[in-house]
Amino acid sequence: MAAPTSTPYDILGAKKTDNDYQLRQAYRARIREYKKDRLRTPANRKITPEKFRLICRAYETLSDHDKRKEYHPDGPWVQHIPLDKYTLQQLAAEPELTKELKIRLQNATLRDIDAQDPHKGHTALYCAARACNVEAVNYLTEQGAEPDRKQWGGSTALHVSAFYGHPEIVRCLLECGADYRIKNDGNNTAEYESYNDNVRQMFTDLKTTPFVQAAADQLDWFKTNISNITQHIDEQYYVQRQTLLHCASKKGYMDLVRWLVEKRSANLDIVDINLNSVLHLAAYGGHKSVVEYLLNRGANPLLLNKWCMTAEQEGFIHGKTITDLFQSMREQDMFEIAVKGIDWWFEYYFGNKSPNKANDKGINLLYLACRYGRTSVAKWLLDKGANVNIKLLDKSESTPLHGAVYNGHVSTVDLLLSYGADVNIKNKYGSTPIDDARTDEMKQILKRYRANLDGNKFFSVHLFGDGAKSGDEPIAKLQLHYDATYNDLVQAMPNTIRDKYPNFSIARRPLNFEGHNITVLSAVCRARYGKTKFVQLP
Repeated sequence: MAAPTSTPYDILGAKKTDNDYQLRQAYRARIREYKKDRLRTPANRKITPEKFRLICRAYETLSDHDKRKEYHPDGPWVQHIPLDKYTLQQLAAEPELTKELKIRLQNATLRDIDAQDPHKGHTALYCAARACNVEAVNYLTEQGAEPDRKQWGGSTALHVSAFYGHPEIVRCLLECGADYRIKNDGNNTAEYESYNDNVRQMFTDLKTTPFVQAAADQLDWFKTNISNITQHIDEQYYVQRQTLLHCASKKGYMDLVRWLVEKRSANLDIVDINLNSVLHLAAYGGHKSVVEYLLNRGANPLLLNKWCMTAEQEGFIHGKTITDLFQSMREQDMFEIAVKGIDWWFEYYFGNKSPNKANDKGINLLYLACRYGRTSVAKWLLDKGANVNIKLLDKSESTPLHGAVYNGHVSTVDLLLSYGADVNIKNKYGSTPIDDARTDEMKQILKRYRANLDGNKFFSVHLFGDGAKSGDEPIAKLQLHYDATYNDLVQAMPNTIRDKYPNFSIARRPLNFEGHNITVLSAVCRARYGKTKFVQLP
């Protein structure tokens, strides 16, 4: 350990006349010595964690212009900081304290992780990259730390890892989306500031990979090389498990985002290791045009990330710039949306509104969807409880089936029939859907359906035991005619259980077959609704 009388200059191996660049070179030399020493077994190491800690304190003192001015040669300086007073940046700079860094960031948000030192703008990732703290860099990038955030002097974590000669950190940063094109205030890229050939070679190798090129917004490269890319367009790359669309959306590369979605059919709703969708990352980055585009393409705004936040909530830090886009989507005209057949809008933005809602002309949502053959929207509304036979409130009083039949939408008609649409219902002009059919094909579909209704008067009956012994599965599944009586029910039961179960109930209410002519359906209705009798209508 350094002697108590050692000065920051002594510890760094620097001169009192050294400028900022020379101090960085001195600190780099000490870090590289420490990095090499850590390759030895613990028993053979010469640079203890305590000694490296003094190196960090010495550089903090001399690299800060104010502290350096206040420091008098051979005078006191801050050599020790209690662990609980460490900043995230100081923890990240010391590999031996990575465990403490992880504890400190256990419940941190992206804003906490990317917090910058008020004096030099250093992030925890920048400091970890400078010290070649591989474990901390991996952890921070896995948590979503921003590698392109500029520090004092315009350098990024990629710049400092290249300058300090850490090819392993350069790899990690490029693979998590660092942009190799960024220049610092000296107009230099990170690759230009590479310490040695090993670092330069790392840039050369990784600049041939799709994810690294996406991080640098190289759309022309993709157009030229797409036929040679073996990975699927939705491949999830490296430790963050992000797709190319994640990368482009996070950085706000509008043209690349559009190309990936429209030309390569990239999936909008894949989530990364932190459960962030492309919409989360675009909103957090404040990329208005990308957020608006993704919303209009149907990106899911309801997904929750690791921090239980929606994309809209991630955009709060940008004020109304981002949140207004989400509000605008919610305020879209639902009737126009139904006409256009945008089913995902109903899934994401319809909320708790009534599926039977009608506009000021008395036209309901289901009718519009069926009138224009928007089968997926119609199915969504029906699944939400829309009345399949709801009538228009205008003078025609037509049903959704009338509208779908008249306009020849076969798939929509099939859907409505599967949900029990009435083929015999008449509108105000006395027309049934069959009367409104304009093609022989449509007429045949409806007539065949009506004929099947007349001939298919069977219903399913599932028999359960007492639950304790027989379990939750039916002990028998029967098909009975609509006018089946008690005797028919018993005769339809398997021989193995017929004598064992002479009595029946529904919802713990006994079925009362007081006469031989009481049907099963009537007994069920009486059990559920008191003295009501089931009447078979023509």
